[in-house]
Amino acid sequence: FWLKASRASQPVPCTAAPGVVPGAMSEGYEDFAAVRKIIEDKLHQEFYNVPTKDLPPRMQPRNLPNLQDAAKIDWDDWKSWEWMQPGWKGIKMHSQCVIQPDGSAEVRSVWK
Repeated sequence: FWLKASRASQPVPCTAAPGVVPGAMSEGYEDFAAVRKIIEDKLHQEFYNVPTKDLPPRMQPRNLPNLQDAAKIDWDDWKSWEWMQPGWKGIKMHSQCVIQPDGSAEVRSVWK
């Protein structure tokens, strides 16, 4: 098919790399890439050199929390969980590794 290039005055053929069957490995991605390029070009033309405060709300930068400012993570909190203590009388999850006839492995979990 023909893809109209945004910066060219005439259509440019959409071709794959030599030896590659078009659409064999990436069905539909060529169309997606073409649409994405067109949309990116339109957004670039419309919003290039526009002050950040004048951008639509969805395009304005957000002030996300800094991960370095996050509180210290307690990696040992699992030691206080009731069901992890020795002597727990409730049900427990048991993991089983099963070797299949074809040689593959399957991990199963069972509550006992």
